[in-house]
Amino acid sequence: FVGEERAMQAALEAQKEWNRGIIFDASGAVQAKSGLPVQAKDVQAFTTAFNDRDATFGNGLVIEGTNYEVHRVYEEEGMIYGRTHSIDPQEGEGIALVRTPAAAGGFVYGLVTYRFPILSAKAVPDLQAFLKQWGTPETRNQKP
Repeated sequence: FVGEERAMQAALEAQKEWNRGIIFDASGAVQAKSGLPVQAKDVQAFTTAFNDRDATFGNGLVIEGTNYEVHRVYEEEGMIYGRTHSIDPQEGEGIALVRTPAAAGGFVYGLVTYRFPILSAKAVPDLQAFLKQWGTPETRNQKP
């Protein structure tokens, strides 16, 4: 898997529309990351974000002490997204958290942040496509 993980890492780094990206499993083990940092404690919290819709809406998602308000949670589809609070939407930063079933059970997660002009309508499907292509061993290296 080392070569595949390197390829996934390179593919993640090639996503220039994302300020940060991180792919991790249900235990919080990071498979690939790029851009701005994300702490291990933050990654662990993302693995439980789909467990309690009300708590996720109420608490938002936190990276490096920055709170991202959650606007949508779709448990069945494995999608959560939102933004930092800003008077001017062009100054805020969006966040998308997506999960997909893993071959060995559990889930593989992808999280990205992005700035205007990128919106959730683009970031979420792009992240879903990335996870479909790279997120699980049975789908790695397949063309989307």
